[in-house]
Amino acid sequence: MKKPFYIAFIAAFLAVCLLPMAALLCGYEAENRENRPLARLASLWGRDGLNLSFPAEFDAYFEDHFGFREEMVTAFHGLTMALFGDTLNEKVIVGKNDMLFYSETLDDYLGRNLLSEEEIARIAACLGIEQAWCKARGISFTFSIAPNKNTVYPENMPSRFAPAAGAGNRERLYAALAEAGIETVDFASLLCSHKQDGQLYHDRDTHWNERGALLAYNAIMQRIAAGEAYESYASLVPEMVYDDAGDLHNFVLPALPGNRPRPDYGIEPDFAYDKGARPAQDTTFGTTGSANGVSLHLFRDSFGNALLPLLSTNLGRVKYSAEFPYNYTLLDEETPDAVFIELVERNIKNLLTAAPLMPALEADAPHAEAEGGTALLTQYGRSGYTQLAGCFDADVQARHIYVLLLRDGESHCFEAFPILEERAESLAEPMASPRGFSLTLPEGLSGEYEAAVLADGVRYAAGTVLLANG
Repeated sequence: MKKPFYIAFIAAFLAVCLLPMAALLCGYEAENRENRPLARLASLWGRDGLNLSFPAEFDAYFEDHFGFREEMVTAFHGLTMALFGDTLNEKVIVGKNDMLFYSETLDDYLGRNLLSEEEIARIAACLGIEQAWCKARGISFTFSIAPNKNTVYPENMPSRFAPAAGAGNRERLYAALAEAGIETVDFASLLCSHKQDGQLYHDRDTHWNERGALLAYNAIMQRIAAGEAYESYASLVPEMVYDDAGDLHNFVLPALPGNRPRPDYGIEPDFAYDKGARPAQDTTFGTTGSANGVSLHLFRDSFGNALLPLLSTNLGRVKYSAEFPYNYTLLDEETPDAVFIELVERNIKNLLTAAPLMPALEADAPHAEAEGGTALLTQYGRSGYTQLAGCFDADVQARHIYVLLLRDGESHCFEAFPILEERAESLAEPMASPRGFSLTLPEGLSGEYEAAVLADGVRYAAGTVLLANG
């Protein structure tokens, strides 16, 4: 009596094990809902012969594409969430009131691995250079931080996470920017002050919902509209619809349709994309509306997606750029009235990883009272421009660093971004306290120049640079 049962059990077990492979071999292809690129099919042979990485690459491909993957992932995470109130997915935190949170925001929430005061000061210096560059061209400049969901809804985070006392990166950076006179919009304070209006973020997504985006849109328009009338949508009352899923939902429950509530204002977009634009794929694209003549260049991340239909409908011209580091040469194609940066809170640290592509402004050379050691330089081309990156050894981190180019009575001085670029890190290896800098030279310089670096009243010899025209 037991033998048939054992045989049936073994057969069922083998069928379950073989079903994913059988489905894959039969051409099963699941929809990618996880907001990440899936691994590609590995090749046994490469251009240089046998692909020694084939086993690892095929394993990654199979993990992403095996048959009924989404259904199995959904069943597993649904079970763990029901039994333990949590998921084993390292990217997702299950919070209270059915909210999911992104694990990459934990450092900000807990107040750990914070930027140093010196790093905060350097970010403020970088944004000061960007604001000055825009001001020199008659363009208004504004920096903003889109807050992490747990910044706005800390009460829905699991009780096992205890935030540290004190200010985090966002608060400290805003304080430094205020001291430096850099224009900002504080979305976190705005959203927290409107929580009583209704939920502002999606339950199972990292981003603000339509209600939150509408608040952010109005704050942007108040900043850039320059007295122009615009539609605030203040009289609209949203309808609650129950079809919301989200990026975090798709990480853990990819086979289930969304059924979470979200506010729908029924706002009809009224704008046109540039010819050939592919908003879902293009890093940079533009839109044209007819509401007024104000033009905007928005450096943005995924939080900008919900702003796009609102801004494009109510501004004459908008260019959206998700390129990072920020590429200010895009503004040469058409000069906007305003530049607005929207950066999600968890990515504040990225502002010190690479300098924007921005042709440097000429500056007055500061007085150097002492001679220092040698600054090491590397130069390279990007988008037709020459960029200089390097470092020097100093006990104190300088917030303002200048590069001086000299030749036969001719001199040019430019303020550099106080950033140690990855391509200059090898130069810093022998230094005890390397201080990095980076800048993009304006077009028109050519020939050989003697270079020096000026920082905190000290002059560092930097050798010779050879520049091609343009």
